[in-house]
Amino acid sequence: MDRKAKLLQRKAQIEAQLQDLNARERLRERKMDTRRKVIAGALALEHAGIDPGFHAELFKLLNRYVNRAQDRALFGLPPREGNDNDG
Repeated sequence: MDRKAKLLQRKAQIEAQLQDLNARERLRERKMDTRRKVIAGALALEHAGIDPGFHAELFKLLNRYVNRAQDRALFGLPPREGNDNDG
């Protein structure tokens, strides 16, 4: 194998390693984002249980922005009329 072929092979290996590192970093970021959302959501729901004004505002927002029937059901919200967006 000549020098150029060896260098191209090494370049391909390094690019594959970089792609792997980038994929792992994206996965780590997604996991951290999910954890932040779980913690923030738990906090919001707990606070809604003790503050009626916050509860009303939170559920008004949920009612406005949550569209999927299965997601709405999680919060005891009725399905939207004419909404087939269950996917």
